[in-house]
Amino acid sequence: MKCTQCGTNSRNLTGIICIGIVALAVCFLARPALASLDNPVSRPVKVFEGHLIITVDPVTGDYEFTDSGTASHTGWYENTGVGVLNLATGQFLTGTGVIIAANGDTIEWMVGSGINTVVYTGGTGRFEGVSGAFPVTITSQTLLSIKPEGTLTFLMTYEGEGTITY
Repeated sequence: MKCTQCGTNSRNLTGIICIGIVALAVCFLARPALASLDNPVSRPVKVFEGHLIITVDPVTGDYEFTDSGTASHTGWYENTGVGVLNLATGQFLTGTGVIIAANGDTIEWMVGSGINTVVYTGGTGRFEGVSGAFPVTITSQTLLSIKPEGTLTFLMTYEGEGTITY
C-alpha cells in the first residue's frame, strides 16, 4: 500500500465526515422551522409605527397603499394592499395585502370584521400557516395631494397590538 493511496482514503473519509456534519447541522436548524408548523405558538405582536401612503377615490372609496414600518416578528417591513374605505367614517371596510418582513418572509392579510382590524391569513417562510389579528390605531393623518382626477393621497401613521400564531 502506497502513502498516496492512504492519502486518498483519508481525503474520502474526511469528505464523508464533513458531509455528515453539514447534514446534521441542517437537520438541527430545520427542526425548529418544521416544529413551528406542527406546533404553532401564539405570541404578542406589536406594530411600533407604520407609515402608510394611501390613495383614495372619494367617489367609490376604493384605495391602494404602500406602507413601511417596524413591528415585532418582522423587524422592518414593507406592505402593499388594496380595498374599500367607508368615506363617512374612515373605517376600512375591505382590504387585502402582503407584508414583506426584513428577511423576505411574507404575511398575507385581510381586513377583519372588527373596526380597522388586520387578520393574518397566510404566509411564507417562518410565517407559513400564520394566523392572528390586531386592531390598527391611526395616530396621524395628513392630506398630501388632490389629483386632477379627484383622488386624494394621505400620509397616515399608525400602531397596533394583538396576537400572531406561527
